[in-house]
Amino acid sequence: MSVVFTLPYNHFIMVTLHSKVAVFALSTTLVSAAQIPLFNPRPASHSEGYKFNPLLHLPGISPYFDAIGSGLSHEAPRNCEVTAASYLVRHGAIYANDNDYEKFMEPFIKKLNQTDNGKTREGWTGPLAFFADWKNPIDNPKKQLEEITPQGKIDATNVGKHLLQRYPKIIPTTKKIYSDTKSRTQDTAIAFVKSFKQDIELIQVDDSHTSFHAQNPHKACKAFSKEPGDFELEQWMLKYTKPIVARLQQFSPVELEERDMMGLQQWCGYESAITGKVSKICDVFSDNEWMEYEYGWDMKYNAMVGHGNPLSPYLGFPWLNTTEHLFRQFHKPRHHASTNAAKDDDGQRFFVSFTHREVPPFIATALGLFNSSSTQAETFPMDKVNWSRAWKMAELIPFLGHVGMELLTCNFASNNPEDDQAYIRIIANSAPRPIPVCSNGPGASCEFDEFSKLVKEGMHIYGDFDKVCKNKKKKDKVNPEL
Repeated sequence: MSVVFTLPYNHFIMVTLHSKVAVFALSTTLVSAAQIPLFNPRPASHSEGYKFNPLLHLPGISPYFDAIGSGLSHEAPRNCEVTAASYLVRHGAIYANDNDYEKFMEPFIKKLNQTDNGKTREGWTGPLAFFADWKNPIDNPKKQLEEITPQGKIDATNVGKHLLQRYPKIIPTTKKIYSDTKSRTQDTAIAFVKSFKQDIELIQVDDSHTSFHAQNPHKACKAFSKEPGDFELEQWMLKYTKPIVARLQQFSPVELEERDMMGLQQWCGYESAITGKVSKICDVFSDNEWMEYEYGWDMKYNAMVGHGNPLSPYLGFPWLNTTEHLFRQFHKPRHHASTNAAKDDDGQRFFVSFTHREVPPFIATALGLFNSSSTQAETFPMDKVNWSRAWKMAELIPFLGHVGMELLTCNFASNNPEDDQAYIRIIANSAPRPIPVCSNGPGASCEFDEFSKLVKEGMHIYGDFDKVCKNKKKKDKVNPEL
């Protein structure tokens, strides 16, 4: 008997158990940690088994983990099957982002190196004592920054296995995958499909193709900037880190500053992603301090790529429009008459493009996901954490974070293909995410024609990509495969 499961929090690996004894032990462990209010011999706490994990609160820099989402089953709804799917997958773990390293992480490293006596470092005590012999995992920044790590490649292969388990029928139809020109996305793509049995062609897409507007829209948009939210993040950092500096200064031989605290919190995420083990730095901070860090970066991402940026839906709808057209041109999955087949249909039913952290939030914003029904709840005050916000990017853009669209073929009446009905379901890090304005289908999915109408209306409002992006008009090379 073989059971495949993910250990996302500490090991970031996929494990296969072949022993019945091991399976029994695993099931016993899971049951003991679950909430069982009726059969537990002692009164059960509602939070039984819960333990705070900082790696689940690091927007943009944590190892991959499956999201819980709205609590819906990750499996296809009853009487339905996934007959096509398209995914945008962020690249795997990198050593560090240039800006993060230079602005927040490197300043602390320079101070740390000042205390080096040749063998160990002096003066680090208490919760910072481990810095006496801590080894910097980024020992060659010029070559390592922005590049995927060995562990990042392993994680990419494991996420590929995870999706193969989820889509055992349609992934074998994959013939082509897509990536931009960056080495980190291409390396991720190659590692991702290692578990696939068939030969797969990696197609490199650059910004001379119209499809680039869907795969990496921000890089094809001259009006897009990464600066929105920088000021707010800076001000929030100066506020929430002051008490942390005051708490930790007594354990440091060098003067600590607010920027050092955010840098250390980033080291927690990056080091864990680099090594595949939870960094010791993660234990330096309290749960509340981690939540304050998360809030600051949610504020930043909301302004840069989320609902706070008017450009976001313009950058999100191209992929939705491209995928809707792709799914619409398929013949009905259970119909085989040649008259129903789309022109040049090669039978591929699983599509995946590898992209960057900015793109999944564009898709989410275009669909109204990660947005509370209360506009007041989605504000980002500068004097306190907005605990009720829905915009939490740790659940969408860890390394290898992904957003997907599933075509569900459902039949509730008979085995006759004429009774088949089509629905669309949006997936974010394995979890279904209901579209707020269209979720009446099975598993809170959206009826296909209703989804098509939603996309058409969205393109009517947000479809003038080049105009809003202030791009010069040019004749694009059309890639008919996307």
